[in-house]
Amino acid sequence: MTPSWQYLSRALACAVVLLASMQSAYAECPIIKRVRPTNFVSDEVRALFDKKDYKKLDALYARYLKEKSRTDDSVSTLQAYFHGIAQSFDGCGTASETDNKALAQEASLRAWSKASPKSPAPRLALAFFTSSHGWHARGDGYVSTVSPEAWKLFNLRNASAKAQLDALAPAHKTNPAWYAGMLSVGMAQGATGQTIDALYDKGVALDPYYMDLHFNKANYYAKMWYGSREEFSDVVERAVELTRERLGQTMYTRLHWSYSRSSAMFTSGEVSWPRMKTGFEDILATFPENRTRNYLGTFACLAKDAKYLKQQLDVLGDDVDPRFWGTKRNYAYCKALAKHSDTGKLPSCFVHAETGYVECD
Repeated sequence: MTPSWQYLSRALACAVVLLASMQSAYAECPIIKRVRPTNFVSDEVRALFDKKDYKKLDALYARYLKEKSRTDDSVSTLQAYFHGIAQSFDGCGTASETDNKALAQEASLRAWSKASPKSPAPRLALAFFTSSHGWHARGDGYVSTVSPEAWKLFNLRNASAKAQLDALAPAHKTNPAWYAGMLSVGMAQGATGQTIDALYDKGVALDPYYMDLHFNKANYYAKMWYGSREEFSDVVERAVELTRERLGQTMYTRLHWSYSRSSAMFTSGEVSWPRMKTGFEDILATFPENRTRNYLGTFACLAKDAKYLKQQLDVLGDDVDPRFWGTKRNYAYCKALAKHSDTGKLPSCFVHAETGYVECD
């Protein structure tokens, strides 16, 4: 199959990178209150990294790797650990500002590696960052907008990340983080499906709750990359199977949520709204959070499930946050749809030319 990855914008491409907290270098980072147990672990690690408390960082890494522990919302603490280090590089602001931050991040990781020569943690973190930095070099836009120099940096940095991970391989056959990193770099370099599958199988055998393993494989097999609708669906089903004991249908929802937010996802039969809804409920059962419930409301609106949408809006009350509902028109439409939950009527909307105010009946 001919890959279509070169035609993606970087905003989508960055989703495949292990260091998922890295934002676009050309947009301001959104301010979202972080309240999940996983976030608390990541924030603790980031604080230690910023303070250069390498001794505690090394001890945490060794503990999380040995125990294969999970946060209260059932995510690998080792994954939360590396995401915390990644958060020290936010990738926000202008291109030049982000370049300076990247240089500072690399210097900090090398300083940690020098201070902790026996710990693999800083070397892994540096490999993950190198790959992310490659995606940053590529920049925003389609392939036709990427300069030869940007492609060169993209390829060189991902090749460097691969070399770093290869050098660490002998000591990391029992480390799910290493496999997640290899999946990310493998996608950047166009690895074969056989290679991706083998890395994934070994990684999830070690810890199926290292979520980046599932997301990285799902990214590879998405339609806009190297896969198809059927292959992506197979990845989703395997992720659900491996995590069902603790998370129910959570991974069904999380993986589909990552790739589509349109009514067509339900009307085409590509995604089951009943399963999507159950997955959201499983997420909220694991950890109740208004941000997640706002997103649940948006998907209920896409599915035209007016009664369930109204239930979510009623539960949220004053905690409804329009930022999570898309455009002003979409938010107004969803509110109107909820009001018609007993009539079955679908709202119609119009925009006031003078004010831009959206009104839906």
